[in-house]
Amino acid sequence: MKRITCSNLTGLLQCLFFCFCLSGWQSLQAQLLKQPIPDRLVVLSFDDAAVTHATYVAPLLKKYGFGATFYVCEFPPDFADTTKYMTWQQIRQLQQMGFEIGNHTGSHTHLNAIDSTHIVRELEVIEDRCIQHNMAKPTTFAYPAYDTDPLALPILKRKGYQFARVGGSRPYDPFSDHPYLIPSYSTSGTDTSRIMQALRQAKDGKIVVLTVHGVPDFAHDWVTTPPELFESYLNYLKDHQYRVIGMRELANYIDPEEALQKIRPVWTLGSEGIPVADQLPPTRIQIDFTRSIGPMKPIYSWFGYDEPNYTYMKDGRKLLTALAALSPAPVYVRTHNLLTTGDGVPALKWGSTNAYTEDADGNPVYNWKLTDSIFDTYVQRGMKPLVEIGFMPEALSSNPFPYRHDWQPGNQYANIFTGWAYPPKDYQKWGELIHQWVLHCVERYGQVEVETWLWEVWNEPNIGYWQGTAEEYQKLYDFSAEAVKRALPGARIGGPHSTGPGWDKAAAFLDSFLFHVENGTNYATSQQGSPLDFIAFHAKGAPKFVDGHVRMNMGAQLNDIARGFEIVASHPRLKHLPIIIGESDPEGCAACSMDVYPHNGYRNGTMYSSYTAAAFPRKMELADHYGVNLLGAVTWAFEFEDQPWFHGFRDLSTNGVDKPVLNVFRMMGQLSGSRVPVTGDLAYDAMTIRDSSVRGPVPDISALATVDDHQAAVLLWNYHDEDLPAQDANIRLTLSGLPAGRLLMQHFRIDRDHSNAYTTWQQLGSPQYPDGKQYTELEEAGQLELWESPKWINSSDDRTVLTIKLPRQGVSLLKFTWD
Repeated sequence: MKRITCSNLTGLLQCLFFCFCLSGWQSLQAQLLKQPIPDRLVVLSFDDAAVTHATYVAPLLKKYGFGATFYVCEFPPDFADTTKYMTWQQIRQLQQMGFEIGNHTGSHTHLNAIDSTHIVRELEVIEDRCIQHNMAKPTTFAYPAYDTDPLALPILKRKGYQFARVGGSRPYDPFSDHPYLIPSYSTSGTDTSRIMQALRQAKDGKIVVLTVHGVPDFAHDWVTTPPELFESYLNYLKDHQYRVIGMRELANYIDPEEALQKIRPVWTLGSEGIPVADQLPPTRIQIDFTRSIGPMKPIYSWFGYDEPNYTYMKDGRKLLTALAALSPAPVYVRTHNLLTTGDGVPALKWGSTNAYTEDADGNPVYNWKLTDSIFDTYVQRGMKPLVEIGFMPEALSSNPFPYRHDWQPGNQYANIFTGWAYPPKDYQKWGELIHQWVLHCVERYGQVEVETWLWEVWNEPNIGYWQGTAEEYQKLYDFSAEAVKRALPGARIGGPHSTGPGWDKAAAFLDSFLFHVENGTNYATSQQGSPLDFIAFHAKGAPKFVDGHVRMNMGAQLNDIARGFEIVASHPRLKHLPIIIGESDPEGCAACSMDVYPHNGYRNGTMYSSYTAAAFPRKMELADHYGVNLLGAVTWAFEFEDQPWFHGFRDLSTNGVDKPVLNVFRMMGQLSGSRVPVTGDLAYDAMTIRDSSVRGPVPDISALATVDDHQAAVLLWNYHDEDLPAQDANIRLTLSGLPAGRLLMQHFRIDRDHSNAYTTWQQLGSPQYPDGKQYTELEEAGQLELWESPKWINSSDDRTVLTIKLPRQGVSLLKFTWD
């Protein structure tokens, strides 16, 4: 027997490996191919319905006996100009001549600039035109400007398309190129050698696809193929015995159904569909878990909304259950309209409880049924009310008519300020209403429970929400605070919940209020000063629509916060008090939907979630900088019952399905213990964003990290104000101070494809009435999702290095646990 040596064993293993690979390739070939692909197989395709396709190209192709596909669109703005574009009668004649008519969208819209609903509409424009002219429905598609989008693939499949063409300037390999991402060469220009070199690639199972525009192109001369050059290409194909077909004839060689199942799509960037070879240099981030920079306070576990009656409705209860579960600390909830008069039927920016009316003799009639329903819903879930004392009951309003507003998105915002916004006609009756309300709550929920609640007076009294003067608001505050403390001395009350102090008038209002509670004469007791257990103001960003995309403005929000902290710090006797940012959001109006305010479409996807992830750590950073006590930041977002799906409201869920932003709060709920320092290639800190927002050439790639007993966590984001496509970030994460040995790592992700019900909804065709199966799929997609399966990693030498690729507007949570 021949002895097996190391060298011949290696040769044997190499041979076995080659046989294994050959067997796998032959298996794939057998599944995908209907017949072998011959050498010199070329697909001709023509884009944009240029008039010369009918007058010159088609007759010439018939002369040579070549097939082709004509991808048609109704190119704006002058498709009706018959000197530039074909008529539908001419397009129909092409089909009658035996050529394929393919779909190039209705208006040559780049698919990466629209959502799934509009992709469907663009496809259906051409499909409907074909039906109107008694033509066959298209079965192949060409991407306008070669701009692809993952949303298109399930739509093309659902609508029965077999193949779709992109750019890329390389031959089509049926064993690696997805049938909806078939590369092609453009013949535009006069570089004959480039086209000849491309044609010679049609061999060894590869197919060359040519994209031709007008011959010539009278509408877009930069993509013209000169007629004489075009005919020389046809002569070359004929003389060298190329087989020239249209896109649909690829199905004679390739099984499109098998290809859709077996070939994984590989995405490219760039208007030419060319893969990006050069990756961005890594962003280096270092985290030291041995040092503490302060406690991880659950400042994120605060939420609020205008419409209190949503609280106990179906989707309201469902969302509150989810919010209560996301935080290890109790979640606080604030809502407007707790004392507003009405029938309890909600509307946008409206709600009511009918808590106070009067009988015919002017005597108070208290009715706590609806306020109890609201507070019961919170307390049953372990949540705490941040009780907003407001608005003015109709029977107490000094100017009650008209009382209820009928505001809708698009109306002037000031229309909401009706009778409920006015001072009371009797401050004694107002004070007694508050006193009785607190007594009732103590009786119903118990003193110990109610002492954990927070009480505050009114909302944004420096603007139209309060139709009185600043002095009248101070009077309202004094009577309210006295009534609360008289009913429950251990209760905590604060204010003024004024608008963002970045506005000089709002800053002056806040400062004046703080001076009053310190030094002023109390309107209710005639003593000096007023009770104040916490300080509250609001902070908002300012997004807008610029050049076809959303541009956020985190700087405006952080400027409000910084100015508010500065004002509080300027009052030494109050500086220690907890601060609540009573509304802390990317912009102002939660009920303003994207059909009227297009920039609010950002709220559906990852822009809102990445903004939120990047903003909260900066609030803590600013509190550290000014040496103040930040207790909470209220996210003014909830849900809007029975409204259209993903309608661009600032909400956390839509029709009971969680939006991506809610998963950021689920991530933050897993941060506990101490915050630890984060250093490295960090382009932005809180003060930089305050001054100039996130507008630089590089994104905000940073982290918030914590350590606790037996666990550590890193919240990582890739954010920029400009909502534009960008390359993924390569992040080199160096962790020091983790215990040596085995650590269990969990990696959660929010991006376009993870923890994102909006993407799933688009892929389902954006249904407004999803069936049971679709609803279940959407519910599941709305939950926080692992990027990969949990895995054990080894931490050695007190140093762990990880490499992470994070998409623009993506958020990751890395969680490490040990025994």
